Amino acid sequence: MLRLKGFCLSLLLSLPLQPALAASDNGQTLDLKQYSDREKLPDFTAAACPDMARGLTQIKNNLYRHTTGNGLAVHSGLVLITKEGALVIDPAQSCTSKWLLNEIKTRFNVPVKYVIYTHGHADHISGSQIFQDNGATVVANQRAVEPIIGEKLDTALPNKVFDKDMKITLGGETVLLHHVAPSHSDSMTMVLFPDYKALQCTDVCESKTMPYNDLLDFYYPGWIETLDWVIKQDVDVIDVGHYTPATRQDQQALRTYLVSLHQQVLDLVRAGQSWDQLYRNVKFSPEVQAWTGFATMKMANVQGMYRWVSSHRRGAW
Repeated sequence: MLRLKGFCLSLLLSLPLQPALAASDNGQTLDLKQYSDREKLPDFTAAACPDMARGLTQIKNNLYRHTTGNGLAVHSGLVLITKEGALVIDPAQSCTSKWLLNEIKTRFNVPVKYVIYTHGHADHISGSQIFQDNGATVVANQRAVEPIIGEKLDTALPNKVFDKDMKITLGGETVLLHHVAPSHSDSMTMVLFPDYKALQCTDVCESKTMPYNDLLDFYYPGWIETLDWVIKQDVDVIDVGHYTPATRQDQQALRTYLVSLHQQVLDLVRAGQSWDQLYRNVKFSPEVQAWTGFATMKMANVQGMYRWVSSHRRGAW
């Protein structure tokens, strides 16, 4: 009997050790070889930026938020730290991505396993090639591939893509990716951390801040539909990719503003007002007037909505 026990013990010790946790996802692998010779424009975020503000601050337990830049120019994304590795959303700039990679390694002694794109705009996804070159799997909605190639963005193409939903399991933690209606681009991905009641809603959501400029690359109906989806989520923290984290109440206020702006512009156009008349007659609530960026963005917001309305009505003929 002792010999049998000894044999079993020796057999167990000879077996290869299996990790207790294993990263997994249900994304589809993108064949990157077909794009190996694609043309790229110079990376506008690659220049050295030693004085650029940057940070990695804790939100709750294993969930952190990285930031790059100051004030209205800050870019941000959530970061999940696990025993198996880290997951980073939207690195934002090449000049600070190496810092973020090293900061995660130094503070937590884990590699970056995943990088997630919220959408295919260069100001959020630049720098991802640094993580990909160090072994990270880059993930995006499949609709983000075309603008990265078409706009010749000098950043990583995703290793994994998905159509509607994707699930990532890392270090025992669950991360849910959901493609929403065309809103701010048609490649928007919401990233939900259910255990932390936290959501990444970049550029579609706001934090008592005006939408940027003339509502770049926006789709009005899908924006409202997306905000309706966000408001229904059981989350306490929403990172908007800029400024400071927000709440669901902030998104309800944003929805109210956008609906009012759209209806006002539509009514004024139908009344036959020219642009010179129209922009003077759009009204803003006291709440909106108190939002960050109101003075600089109000005119551009009206212009963007005027362009949308003008392109999506026919009139009486």
